[in-house]
Amino acid sequence: MLKPRLFCFWTDDNIMSDDRRNALSTLSKTGLEVIFINQDNLSDWILKHAPIHRSYEYLSSVHKADYLRCYFMHHHGGAYSDVKVIEDSWLSPYKELCNSNHFINGYREINCFETARGRGIIKDTWLALNFYRVIGCGAYICKPNTFFTIDWLNSVHGILDQKYELLKNYPANNPRDFYNKRLDDGSISNYPLVWSEICGQIFHPLCLKYSKKILKTLPTPDFNLPYL
Repeated sequence: MLKPRLFCFWTDDNIMSDDRRNALSTLSKTGLEVIFINQDNLSDWILKHAPIHRSYEYLSSVHKADYLRCYFMHHHGGAYSDVKVIEDSWLSPYKELCNSNHFINGYREINCFETARGRGIIKDTWLALNFYRVIGCGAYICKPNTFFTIDWLNSVHGILDQKYELLKNYPANNPRDFYNKRLDDGSISNYPLVWSEICGQIFHPLCLKYSKKILKTLPTPDFNLPYL
């Protein structure tokens, strides 16, 4: 039985803004048990037979959260949300997923510009044309240990395996670091992961692959909250 709980992550010691704290307080409106994961309690949730990837310590805060949402949805299941404002109950979408043979329930992407880029012109175009078949990366309810989550975690681990030495040599410089980012000192970041490389670039294509196993009845969170 899928437990009615919602995970959210704050992965480093950077201070959460007032907007973020206010958004965090709204997650309980989902009707699910909210479990806030940070550096203090993360180890309580990491399974002995499934340690987090050795590259984790070198990731940016954003990419750490991208990794953990995948790890938690595969190994624990339940709901995930970015720290955004939520005004709606998720109990009905939760029950719909539990009573179905689907893998995941999310909110519909609203247009072709929201799909992840960076996989090449042909693949990106195909994904954009099929945006109505995918769900957003920012919130969902997920059954654990499905073909979807297995593919998801294996794909993320494949990228982190491939770029492990680069990540060791060029770890993240700030919470929102990404490849080729211009840093505060004017230099260009050598951190080897692009922005959506271990999130949308994997998640959205999997939504197409498993489109018949995806529900789209989750209310869309408020994504107008300012960035960190």
